[in-house]
This record gives sequence, C-alpha cells and structure tokens, in this order.
Amino acid sequence: MNKIHRNFIPLWVFLISCSTLYASPNWREVMGPSQGSIPGPAFSDVEWRDDLTAALQEAQHKNLPIFITLRCPPCKQCSFFDALVLRGSAAMTPLFKQFVTVRITNAAEMDHRILPFTDYQDLDVSWWGYFLSPEGRIYGVYGGKDHLSDKTRINEESLVKTMQRVLAHHYDPRRAIWDLEPPAPNLQGQPERATDLPGAALYMKDRKDLSSQGCIHCHQVNDMIYRGKMEAPGFDKTRDIVPWPYPENLGFKVDAEDGLLVASIEPGSPADTAGVKVGDQLKVANGQLLFSEADLRGVLHRSPSGPAVITLYVNRNGQPAQAVIQTAEDWKRTVLYWRKSIYDGVLGATPGFFPLKGPEMGKGSLSLRAFTKGKEQHPAVKAGLKPNQVVVGVNGMNEDMNSREFLTWFRMNFESGDKVELTVKQGGKTSNIEYKLP
Repeated sequence: MNKIHRNFIPLWVFLISCSTLYASPNWREVMGPSQGSIPGPAFSDVEWRDDLTAALQEAQHKNLPIFITLRCPPCKQCSFFDALVLRGSAAMTPLFKQFVTVRITNAAEMDHRILPFTDYQDLDVSWWGYFLSPEGRIYGVYGGKDHLSDKTRINEESLVKTMQRVLAHHYDPRRAIWDLEPPAPNLQGQPERATDLPGAALYMKDRKDLSSQGCIHCHQVNDMIYRGKMEAPGFDKTRDIVPWPYPENLGFKVDAEDGLLVASIEPGSPADTAGVKVGDQLKVANGQLLFSEADLRGVLHRSPSGPAVITLYVNRNGQPAQAVIQTAEDWKRTVLYWRKSIYDGVLGATPGFFPLKGPEMGKGSLSLRAFTKGKEQHPAVKAGLKPNQVVVGVNGMNEDMNSREFLTWFRMNFESGDKVELTVKQGGKTSNIEYKLP
C-alpha cells in the first residue's frame, strides 16, 4: 500500500480521485443531512408483536421501519435493559411509536432469512436489536456487552440516537437510489432456523436435554455455529473464534451515550496512524452506513481475522473526511471469559472439576478450589483429585484467575487427549496429579 492509504486524507479529495469507483452512492450526500421529513407517531400505543412475518406485512403496508428486540428471559444479563425498553420513557416511547415493534423471546423462532444472526448478532448477549426496512432489509443493529459490565455498551441515550438516525435515513427520499442495505430476504419456502445450521445436529446429539428445555438460548445458537466450524478443515479456535471486536481494537473509543462519536484515541494505534480524531462522528465503515456502535462492531466482526483494511468515513467539524485503517495480524482479539459460549460451550476440553474461589484468589497467583461433584468418573478424579483441593498450577501455569477466566483459558488451550498436570494444595501439602483428558 502506498502512503496515502495509510493516513488520513480529506474525503472530497478521495471522492474526486475515485469518482468512477464511488459513483454510486454519493457518500457526500449520504453523510450529509437527511432531506426527508419524519412524520409523527404512527401508533397511539406501543405494541410488541410476536409474529415477525405479520409485522413485515404491516410495515410494508404502512411504509414503516421495523424495530425487533431479541431477549433470552432466563438470562439475568441485560435484563435491566429489556425492562427499560418494555417500560419505555419520555424519550423512547414516542420513537417506538414510529416503528412496527417486535419482541422475540426464543432463539428457536429466529428466521435466518430475515435476521441473519450468524453475521449480524452477538449471540453471547441476551438482548439484541435489529432495525429493518419495510422490505426486511437490514438498516442496522443495536446491542453489546463487554467483560466490564452488561451496561457498558448499551443505554437509553444511545438507543434513542440510533432510532433517530434510522428514522432520518428511512424517510430520506434518496434512500432507494443509494441502495445501501443488504438485499431483501427471499421468504419463499420454509423458515431457516438455528436448528438448520450445519453444526446443529451434532450439538443437539450431544445435548439431548435441549428437547425438554422448551427454548433455545442465544449462546446455544453460538454453540451450534462453533460446532459446525469445528468440522471445517484447518479450524483453529484461537484464530477463528474472535467475535465482535470493539472500536478499541482499532485504537479508539466512542462516547457511550452517542455510540458513534469518537471520544478518545490511543496514541500510535492504527486509528491514530490513519488520522482518526477525537470529535469525529462515524458515518460509514467499509461501505455500510452506521447507526450505532454495534453496526461498526458488526463490520469488524465480518472483516478478515488477519490483516484487514477498514475504511471509515466521518464527519469532522461539519465536513466529510476519510480514514483508511490497516490492522495487524491479531487485531480482533478481545477478552473472552464473559462469553458463555466460550467458558461453557463446545470449544476445547473441560478440566474435570468446576473451579470455585480459592483462599488466595486475587492475591497474585492461581488459587481455585476443585468442585468435583458429578465428576467421579472423570480421569482427573480417578487420578487422585479430591473435593476442595486447591489448584495452584496447571502444566506450569499459575496466573491468578477467577472461575470463568480459568475455564476460558483451559478450553482455549486444551483438547481431548491432551495431558494435564495439576499442582494442588491441601492441608499445607503440595502434590501433582497427572491425567489425560477424555
């Protein structure tokens, strides 16, 4: 790549020099103010529908955008936000009334033709939102979580801004000409469910209890996806399981209450090198119009795991600008231990005990009390691991970790057939236990 592709250049220069390539759409127009007029509320009350196909028909008849929320009720994670959305507020409720609103509470009911969850949904998050055109084309998504909290990436303020951006785009008369969204779904034939995924049959064969569960959780859909990936030649879990990177992976943070306003830049990062500035308002990433941080993260999620080019268009002080970000080899890596499909999924092996908090946890080295109930036939127990022994090392690793951190580390580093050496303490004595993973 030449130097101009590594640094910030004014967007108008880029557009002129690449006018043939970018003849349609006109990004300067797309990034500018909407020329549409947003009407008042279409409904007197907010009605959360549960029939997505009927909702699509209603949206087409009334030319309204669609707002879909997906929620796994058994999961406590994000329950606060689900309650906030259902309760509504002075800021949210008038906006909800301008959408055909849908609520789905069972991942088994998701139709991949309409909601392409394999690419547009972080399935380790138990609340997620989709914004669709009346034809079912994806405007954008909303949602998110990180290892810090289930409140870090979602809030009322940014959801309100996202809805306002979607409405402005929906009613812009130039939208059809720009043709920015993925194609409308083909609804001929039967719905495409999670249970139709390539890895679903293998996963459900191992999880016979799913038939009596009554629903499928979102993280279990991730398990099905990963189970299918595991069958692919050359699969590498440490390389191929890098879901939903954050803006921080590029070297900047966005304002949480705005969702697209650059709040800080890491000096020397790819974003800094490309010329991204504090105060930039993100508008487009790799050709996709952005309505929320989740939209940007979706672009990153669908980008190559190795070195990639992320082209951002931003508004800077009221003027359009462009930055081309070049990433490193392992740019997608994030903290994984909060993800249930990682620490309690199908990837890797389990140690043969559940790690509870040990007496020295948090003091600088590994200290996990072994809970072995129900594991009596596991090689770890047969090799001598006893209940409540404190694990202080595994194959020489003694890093201080909590339960989920340890399970994630173990799954990402061990497979069936690997040899394990535990260093354990009990009654002031230290011993080693060796076994082979089943």
